[in-house]
Amino acid sequence: MEKYDVALSFAGEDRKYAEELAILLKDRGYRVFYDEDELADLWGKNLYDFLSSVYKDHARYCVVFLSKHYEAKLWTNHERQQAQAKAFKENREYILPVRLDDTEIQGIPQTIGYLDLRQITIEEVYNALEYKLSGTIPNTVVTEQGSTSSVEGNTIEYVLLNSQDAKLYFIPVQKSQWDSTEISLELMPESPEDTAFLSTLRDNISNLFARSTFIALALGEEAEWVIPKEIGQTSSKSQNVWTVKFNIDRHRKNGNPFGEITFGSLTPDDIAEMRAKRILLNEKLGELPQDIQNQSGSVGVLNEVSLEVFVRGGNGFQISASAIPTLHQYVGKTGRRFEKFARLISVLHLKLSNTIEKIHTLDLKLLNSEQLAVKFKGSRPKRYVNQEPTIIEFEGICQLTE
Repeated sequence: MEKYDVALSFAGEDRKYAEELAILLKDRGYRVFYDEDELADLWGKNLYDFLSSVYKDHARYCVVFLSKHYEAKLWTNHERQQAQAKAFKENREYILPVRLDDTEIQGIPQTIGYLDLRQITIEEVYNALEYKLSGTIPNTVVTEQGSTSSVEGNTIEYVLLNSQDAKLYFIPVQKSQWDSTEISLELMPESPEDTAFLSTLRDNISNLFARSTFIALALGEEAEWVIPKEIGQTSSKSQNVWTVKFNIDRHRKNGNPFGEITFGSLTPDDIAEMRAKRILLNEKLGELPQDIQNQSGSVGVLNEVSLEVFVRGGNGFQISASAIPTLHQYVGKTGRRFEKFARLISVLHLKLSNTIEKIHTLDLKLLNSEQLAVKFKGSRPKRYVNQEPTIIEFEGICQLTE
């Protein structure tokens, strides 16, 4: 197994691009060879031999930042030659070029597919590389023979697994099957943390004395409380696939004691709408309705505390604030990934807090580093057989920073 998922090759003058890509990769748990991270290891070594080994033997992919500076450096040409030796030996697209200008680089023809940082962002380079690492094809801009074309490919679908210790795992799904009692998934973990989590679940299943592990799961527009049933693993040179089966625990999902009680003039549907706006827009409690307000300060405070309890809900999810701004701190630099993850965590909280039974519309669009546009429509559980379910619908902006 290679020591690094990605080795970066670049000239010192272009370091800022390599550093940005390295940060994005490391944030998601990928193993990156970036020289400034290896100072202690490089100290005292024969750099010629060490770098030869990295670029020829110890990386899954080599990203090269091509520029006039790259062409002029001795060390970058040495790195390129070692990478070319591996590409020739393995007969695959090991070298992934990123162009900063039109300088011709020996051994890398103009006809090879490349990404161009004059036309796309480093975040889009990261997205393309992430898809490459996980074995799928991105929607990104690829330049070949000087022309620009949009390559349509498969997008990754993720499942969100919220463990009992409140950690979130967003894991790519290769295949899924969902029925009334069981969910079966084929997962392709992206990081060592994902793999360790699945390994722990597998160990708990085989341990007769281990307690049942409850997990909150969201996929697409559905969410359930589940218990791991069977977990297996298949590995090959190109991919690592985990087959996971969960039993659905509907009793836990339907056990919410809060939020379905009238509070003054506020119906359960009113309280559910307040909770939905908190989940998606991070709204706090506004002014209490007039009939709930009281001239006595202590009772007024008590009413506000009581309403807060109802709005937060129960059933394992206390919605004290939106999870979206916190999520943005970790994955906000990659817009499309953040939008997917924000959608999954919203589905999880909307459905497992008994706020919404069915989601009709949930559009999330990252406007900038501080704002997420939200458009939502969903229906509540039916309160009476002969009545249509209440619809909750709104649009707004979720502020991602304080």
